[in-house]
Amino acid sequence: MKFVASIAMTEPAFVVPLARAAEDAGFDMVAVPDSIAYPRESDSTYPYTPDGRREFLENKPLVEPLIAIATMAAATTRIEFVTNVLKLPVRHPVIFAKEVTTLAVLSQDRVVLGVGTSPWPDDYEIVGLPWEGRGRRFEECVEIVRGLSTGRYFEYAGEHYRLPAIKLNPAPSVPIPFLIGGHGDINLRRAARLGDGWISAGMSDEQLDLTLRRLHEWREEYGR
Repeated sequence: MKFVASIAMTEPAFVVPLARAAEDAGFDMVAVPDSIAYPRESDSTYPYTPDGRREFLENKPLVEPLIAIATMAAATTRIEFVTNVLKLPVRHPVIFAKEVTTLAVLSQDRVVLGVGTSPWPDDYEIVGLPWEGRGRRFEECVEIVRGLSTGRYFEYAGEHYRLPAIKLNPAPSVPIPFLIGGHGDINLRRAARLGDGWISAGMSDEQLDLTLRRLHEWREEYGR
């Protein structure tokens, strides 16, 4: 069992002191959420609240996760950091791979990637990407970031991205773990097929028990 301290919607001035306090208290990880921007007008709903409302997020501070992790890692020595969860498909995978591999190297491999697709079309609209096809875009991003994080030459030809053989330097000394978020069957299957783990956004003990059983069954189905 690992103990995780979340800094969701935390005042920026408290981020570093909380990371230090969590490390001193024996916590294993700090979890950092991701939010690009809050739209003034939107008809999108939030799947992890009973009524689908997300107004509670409007004026909450949500720092950029990789920058926050870099700042906290520089102020600590042992504790790990997990994005919970980062909206991977709204970022270009090569640029993101460069950022996260650098962060992994500078933090001495204390970075875990919790990633998801985002439940909101708004996130895709504001960065000029289509909402349709986000699932396959997400899977391609995982493949590319994984491939580039090895430090070896990597090339890719997919539906959304095509890369010549390139390599990144420096590269982390161990693979960066990918934890995949989401409660729907398609996301759970992705976690079983592609992920090193899965992240819940909160559920009852009964729901969690059922979900874990399904994940184990699907992992067996995929030979993992």
